Amino acid sequence: MQEKEQEYAKASFEDVASKYDEILFFKISADHVVKMIQKHMQKKNIQVLDVACGTGNVVLSCASCMPQASFDAMDISEGMLAKAEQNANADNLENIEFHLQDITKLETTKKYDVITCAYALFFLPDAHKVLRKLLSLLKEDGRVIFSSFTANAFAPSNEILLTLLRKYGSPTAQAYEMDKWENLKHTQDIEKLCQLAMVKSVEIISQEIRYGMSVDEWWELLNNTGYKGMLMELNDEDYECLKNEYYEAMFKHCDMDGEVGLIADSYFVVAS
Repeated sequence: MQEKEQEYAKASFEDVASKYDEILFFKISADHVVKMIQKHMQKKNIQVLDVACGTGNVVLSCASCMPQASFDAMDISEGMLAKAEQNANADNLENIEFHLQDITKLETTKKYDVITCAYALFFLPDAHKVLRKLLSLLKEDGRVIFSSFTANAFAPSNEILLTLLRKYGSPTAQAYEMDKWENLKHTQDIEKLCQLAMVKSVEIISQEIRYGMSVDEWWELLNNTGYKGMLMELNDEDYECLKNEYYEAMFKHCDMDGEVGLIADSYFVVAS
């Protein structure tokens, strides 16, 4: 089951690699990660691992702000990794090494001062095992910093889209459980994950990330994030019908400027 889910995730993100790093809330979130690392790490020449790095939002922000540090960045998607390397080259960043690597099968004995993992653990069926592995790769006094979305993130779009995806027969949407604890949408869920992973110390910080978007921008976002895989399961006719119904439902939530506010509120977790 885990192999199947990892292949599904790889295929979904492979398809959106070219657009993924244009999503604003990922860049805002990356800035928060930089601040947390700087808060917890006093020395400059630290070694950092960024797992499930995507197109590199976190590792690029960190590497540009911490030029004396060295970084390894890993992702399961060749497309995501290629885009991350392209972005690093464009920014003239030479302190990052990129590796094609499945987060559930980490093959390294190297030790790190900080390991980051942005918005990825909730995709994994055995996230506690992955977190436990990450903890084992820390140096003494090292930190794992990971993020997840809060329960109110992406309302009302989430409910509207999932209802429509189920209506039009997406198998993944029909099987998806919005409220299971593994989605890490509540502090108690994160605490449970950390307990299972045998985390000794955990700090959970909630951060608002909000701005307005047009319905067109919302639709673009859905087609360039994790929902892409579910949308790909529909035939062309059902895709267009779903799109029309989604637009109609979202227009009811527009403000005077024709925008629906995006809520990407997140938890930032420091584990050791």
